[in-house]
Amino acid sequence: MASLTNNITTSVTIGTTTYNLTVSESITLTDDNVVHQTLSVPTSEVDLATIGAVGPAGLSDLAFLLVVNRDGTNFIRLRLEDTGGHTADFKVPAGQSLMIKTKDINVSATGGAFASFSSIDTIAAQADTASCDVEIFLAY
Repeated sequence: MASLTNNITTSVTIGTTTYNLTVSESITLTDDNVVHQTLSVPTSEVDLATIGAVGPAGLSDLAFLLVVNRDGTNFIRLRLEDTGGHTADFKVPAGQSLMIKTKDINVSATGGAFASFSSIDTIAAQADTASCDVEIFLAY
């Protein structure tokens, strides 16, 4: 099995004080599959699987997802959906990214107590006011 290495370095200086955090982690891939593509996301919601973003592995084996909004102006909405039709939506501003390192989500429309996790079944995206180039990296 392949291993994905992820390094994150965060630094901010406020006045004369600098705060740093570095995390390095290794994620073992179940299926040794990676999908890395740049896609044009329109202003109507599209299932990324429909436009070629999901490879031979099922989303139930998802170990790592990185979505980068390459547009300089418009945000995108990234939607994760489970098999029951529950959704979680994330705003990814222009030039920014979103990283998810789990396939499990839980959504409550009423703010109710936690029930259980379910697996992401669909990854969809929608651009704000004009189509956006979005780079995706999925590892299974």
